[in-house]
Amino acid sequence: MFINRTIKDYLDRLSSEQPIPGGGGTSALVGALGIGLIIMVAKIMAGRPEHANDAKLKELIQHLIRLRDAAERIVDEDPKVFQDVMNSYKQIKKIQNKKIGEENLETALGKAFRIQADLCSELTTAKKILVEVGKIATKSIRNDLVVANALLDAAFKGGESTAHINVVCMEKGKKCRHAEHELEKTAEQYQKIKFE
Repeated sequence: MFINRTIKDYLDRLSSEQPIPGGGGTSALVGALGIGLIIMVAKIMAGRPEHANDAKLKELIQHLIRLRDAAERIVDEDPKVFQDVMNSYKQIKKIQNKKIGEENLETALGKAFRIQADLCSELTTAKKILVEVGKIATKSIRNDLVVANALLDAAFKGGESTAHINVVCMEKGKKCRHAEHELEKTAEQYQKIKFE
């Protein structure tokens, strides 16, 4: 849907009056960019003689690739989930059985929360790996990790905010409290990870 389009096309669509793509998908894209930079630095370091046989580094690169792929999927999945939420709001206005409409909305909000909460979890893992790669990155290549760190921070903030707005819109109850607690716990974990 969006991940295979050009950067220019994405920016033009993002700058339009249409709500899709929006903040959730863009947060995932920013996260994928940050993870991509970490992969680049890790591969450069793995290509140096002193790290050529570093099995842990190669494993981290593979893990990062999986995280980037997951973030890329969210770039395309988030607009679909957002559209489901919007359709559910419209359905409530049209449907006679409001209870069914409200249940559909809760389901859609839950999916919208889940996709962004998962993004935040993946970004937390990526930041931990960034710190590990940072331990061996030297000289000017380390600057790319500084940029990657800033991108991860922005993506996390966007994902957290987008997940939170879906929780705010949920019917207050056990499911909502669980979602709030999960998001708070992930945010606490993320904030503890420091890249110096």
